[in-house]
Amino acid sequence: MPSDTDTTVGLVLLNVVMYAFAYQLQRPVEPFLIKSLSEGADAKTVAKTYGRLQSFFQAAQTIGSPIVGALLDKIGARYCSVIVFLASASSYAILASSTTLSHLFLSKLAATLQAGFLVAQAGVAAATATAPPTVRAAALGRLTTAYTIGATVGPTVGGYLGTTGDLYRGARLAVGVSLLSTLLSLGLPKGTWVRKDSDKTSTGIWRSFEIARRPNVRGLLLVKVLGSVASSMYGTTYPLVLTTDLGLNAQTLGFFMSASSIAVAILGAFGMAPLVGFFGPRRLARYGLAARAGLVLLFSVLVGYAADAYGTEQALAHRTTYVCHASVLHALAAHVLATSLTTQTTGLVAADEQGALLGLEH
Repeated sequence: MPSDTDTTVGLVLLNVVMYAFAYQLQRPVEPFLIKSLSEGADAKTVAKTYGRLQSFFQAAQTIGSPIVGALLDKIGARYCSVIVFLASASSYAILASSTTLSHLFLSKLAATLQAGFLVAQAGVAAATATAPPTVRAAALGRLTTAYTIGATVGPTVGGYLGTTGDLYRGARLAVGVSLLSTLLSLGLPKGTWVRKDSDKTSTGIWRSFEIARRPNVRGLLLVKVLGSVASSMYGTTYPLVLTTDLGLNAQTLGFFMSASSIAVAILGAFGMAPLVGFFGPRRLARYGLAARAGLVLLFSVLVGYAADAYGTEQALAHRTTYVCHASVLHALAAHVLATSLTTQTTGLVAADEQGALLGLEH
């Protein structure tokens, strides 16, 4: 018979899969949706608008993540999960009915509290707060695997739906998936997953800032934040380069995104715990950082190499596969870096501070 804990973890993992699936559904289509709403704007204008939209979304998430982290430590997993998935459903509903670029920006504003992975990650981190780094890395790796399962299927399905002529079908499907996750969230336990400590002087969001000032945490957090900024820049540029410079359609772009997710899922499920055990989280984070920097440079070189063959279909297709390989390797390096850092930071704070910490990291 499965235990209550097994059931809870199962619900969390299922919700993470659905959260990633819904989020990724629209990603391959967004550049084309912006183009359709820009009334004949050129590629440069579309690229700028897409960049502004992604920057606006990241700004909203930067504000919302510490709030969700504080709420997680305050009201617990059940109600935080419900709030997160209702915010997701609202964002996708606005997107599904958008007729102007302003509506697209409004949909990102509604996503301020869209932090499903944070809620799940905080629960796992709190449950393994006193465990060895290899155990914590393995648990976080399985959670990442659950996310990447959804992130693998989402872009492929979203890209396919986008090629049918209706660029909003993915968003409508995401609304239904998010509402289903809201209902599933009601099956999570009441209260918090983490211990309350009445001796803590800081509460809410201020507790997050107090954690960030700790000498043993702030350096790691700085690397994590800078890495997140770099990820945002790469994530914004990546689809634009592939669609504008290399001429990929939504379906092929979705396939490229899924390939990276599959690789990360396999690494998270089977590779992270052995790697952390062999190298240690500190050294592994250094390797991940160096590999990621090198692969971004390689990616840019390969994009230029592929773009030189634009107009020659066979040569372009051949060179574009090199770009795909580089993007997969970059995703693996980014996962190694992020998981190694989170393994370290979550081991440096108390169990009842995991939500506040991860709210800062996200």
